[in-house]
Amino acid sequence: MNTKMKVLALALVGLAGYAGSAVAGCPGSPVPPWTAVAALGGTATIVPGGYAGTACHLASALTGDATSFATVEDDTPAAEPRYRAQFIINADSLTNLGLVDAAFIFSATSGAGPQVQLAVVGDGAGGHLVTYIVPDTTAAGGSDVGSIPLAAGENHVEFDLDNSGHFKIWVNNNVEASPNFETTTFNNGGATIETAFLGLAGPTPSFVAGFNGTAVGFDQFDSRRSTFIGF
Repeated sequence: MNTKMKVLALALVGLAGYAGSAVAGCPGSPVPPWTAVAALGGTATIVPGGYAGTACHLASALTGDATSFATVEDDTPAAEPRYRAQFIINADSLTNLGLVDAAFIFSATSGAGPQVQLAVVGDGAGGHLVTYIVPDTTAAGGSDVGSIPLAAGENHVEFDLDNSGHFKIWVNNNVEASPNFETTTFNNGGATIETAFLGLAGPTPSFVAGFNGTAVGFDQFDSRRSTFIGF
């Protein structure tokens, strides 16, 4: 994986010759490094109006049940023991999201299953949280689980996973030395990262009931082996 392996900065995609797309400057579907659209009971489409200066962003919406997903898939990680990634999410469309209204927004997986899962959930007061779930054999239930507030509008979410024993996450935080959460008891049995998925997936029943058909926006995905990404 290159130092700066990929960026979902879709404003640049128009330079690649996507003539005839439905929207000028925006491709009809995600492009490399994204290898596929993984969708069942949902849609993952590129729409105009990007974040942080781009022209287009990924709009993910669910239309099915609790097993539905609408993501883009990246298969370029090569059994990475350390994996850092960042993306922008705008969840403003999820108005009045409740405490049990949740859906995954990102996962990084190995052959052994998910190693990092991030979800969006309501905070009970009209705001949003990003929840992290990572394996930790020293924690109750075998996972570290916690939530960090999201701001209105665009949010930068970054994490650093190292299977030698740590996990860190930053939310709208550009200071590498001060993550919003850090654990040194992360333990995934040495599993490596092979695939990443960005977009909505695995909603709770109440999310299905209240927010099916509501699109959430994503943009500016970047992943690396070891260097802090920032914004």
